Amino acid sequence: MNPRQAPKPKPSVRLLWDELLSPLVPQALRVLGYRTSFVGNEADAQPPRSSTDAEIMAHSQRTNQIIVTSNHDMMLICAEVGQRFVWIDPHRRQLTRAHQVLLVLEQIDQWQALLDAHPGKCVRAMRTKCVAIDPEEASRLAELRMRALARRRRAKVAKARPDGRLFGVAEEDEP
Repeated sequence: MNPRQAPKPKPSVRLLWDELLSPLVPQALRVLGYRTSFVGNEADAQPPRSSTDAEIMAHSQRTNQIIVTSNHDMMLICAEVGQRFVWIDPHRRQLTRAHQVLLVLEQIDQWQALLDAHPGKCVRAMRTKCVAIDPEEASRLAELRMRALARRRRAKVAKARPDGRLFGVAEEDEP
């Protein structure tokens, strides 16, 4: 580091990772000076694991934390109650812990800038970029993703059944 150059300030936003994401990511970020925690971190007075989405939401609002999630249900609830969030959007792929770390380390300063510049918006963190997004738009995208996932599950079940039945109903049983 150049001695004349001041160290870069760390993001001031407080981030709360939901329990579907690896707790190792916020732990590593905390070591680096970021204000992060995760659901289940009792030492940090966070909600215990298996808390309901409503309990996590109430806690994050009470403590002025921004939720980091990839959970579509959590995004819908956040949008409904006006809770800001960062949506880690793997788009059809699961992110490994290593990919989560890389994505977050590459983007966390951008998250801060977007959250500061757009107080009413959330952040959509994709593999190659992150953007500010209206909570309603994130909610709409989450609903579309949930429908697509349900269609894929139904198609997979139908393909797996040798007799061609869907959901255990024979064709002659249908009305």
